[in-house]
Amino acid sequence: MTDAMEEEAQSIGTRLKGLRSEHRYSIRGLAAKAGVSASLVSDIEKNKVEPSISTLKRLATAMGTTITYFFSEQTHASGRVIRASERVLLKAAETKVDRRAGMESSGVRFELASPAESEHIEAIYGRYDVDASSGEEPYTHEGEEWGMVLAGRLKVVVGDEVYFLEPGDSIWFPSTIPHRMENVANIPTEYIWIDTPKSF
Repeated sequence: MTDAMEEEAQSIGTRLKGLRSEHRYSIRGLAAKAGVSASLVSDIEKNKVEPSISTLKRLATAMGTTITYFFSEQTHASGRVIRASERVLLKAAETKVDRRAGMESSGVRFELASPAESEHIEAIYGRYDVDASSGEEPYTHEGEEWGMVLAGRLKVVVGDEVYFLEPGDSIWFPSTIPHRMENVANIPTEYIWIDTPKSF
């Protein structure tokens, strides 16, 4: 096997193993789904053999992709996928102690859930700890916003209207209307919020 062929085989083996892992298939499970032997799948992943085109077609079909997947450049670095562990921290409020109530409130945390390179889309993962809020006073800015609660219960005040959002509920409003948010659950409230134009 030439150096170029060996490098290509290693790339195919690495990509096969990665995609199989993403699907959470065992080697035997993928082999059965693709109609090939488990030892062949193992050997391809270990770069011991160069798979035939027909074998690659079977493996690609079994994992819902095409054969070109094994030869195209990976796009993970282009920012299409933002893993939870890789989100950029935008804001984290310090812990505050309410001496009158004898309680401690940790505030809010915002992380960027969309690509930083995007010029127009800004999706924020937000987390409000128990009793945390966006502040006592409502605020305004240009644009519009949409949000969906993932966990907990979020109170959203928009102008003179008050909304209580449960997990799965979403809301939209022009950002020029005074608004504020508050966690009214006894657990942290998490949500995804989209602003346009970008506000951070």
